[in-house]
Amino acid sequence: MRFSTKMTTQRWMTFLMPLQETSNTFEPPLILCPKLTIFSNTNSKRLWVQKAQEEAVADLEDGRLTQAQSAASVESWALGLTIGGFLPLLQNTGILAIFTNALGNAVQQQAEKPVAWHTYAIHFQHGILAIYDPNFIPGTQRLSACQGIPLAKELVKALKGKRSNRRLHEVWVGGGGNRRVSCQEMTRRWVEDEIIIKRGADLGAWERQAGWTKVHF
Repeated sequence: MRFSTKMTTQRWMTFLMPLQETSNTFEPPLILCPKLTIFSNTNSKRLWVQKAQEEAVADLEDGRLTQAQSAASVESWALGLTIGGFLPLLQNTGILAIFTNALGNAVQQQAEKPVAWHTYAIHFQHGILAIYDPNFIPGTQRLSACQGIPLAKELVKALKGKRSNRRLHEVWVGGGGNRRVSCQEMTRRWVEDEIIIKRGADLGAWERQAGWTKVHF
């Protein structure tokens, strides 16, 4: 299985669910979120789902999609989590999840076709957030200087908020090496390697891993 730039939420879920069964056997268990976090808030989700519905209706009427394909294209958006929907999943045990977001201004992106998207992974445990970003530039010292990961920054903002019952102590970022359009496949391979090959052994041991940087946030 190799992921391209056109992977749907359903394809990601099909990939993640068997890995979730494996991660549940770890000691302690690792939560592997089977859904993608895509939206910063419920209003953003509503707008993107509405856009998907309008496009699906037009494609159905023009004969470019079947009824089933039209429904699946909308579902791919509707299944996505918001940051608010993701936060309750943070438990005492570790969690690994996939984030994907539009690059640039999300409102302007909605009027464009095709839309440029970026995919990366996050791990959170014991107040430490780690971001695997295929676009990361090694040596970057500040989270604010990391480009293309606004959802991760929204998560940091939420964790630092007064209403949060979780505390954020450190943020680590690693990855890099993406040649423009390989972020989905690179993220898929990284997650598969961490779960199947390493069985979660390296998750949380960021200071011992080459290429990972503790950034100011």
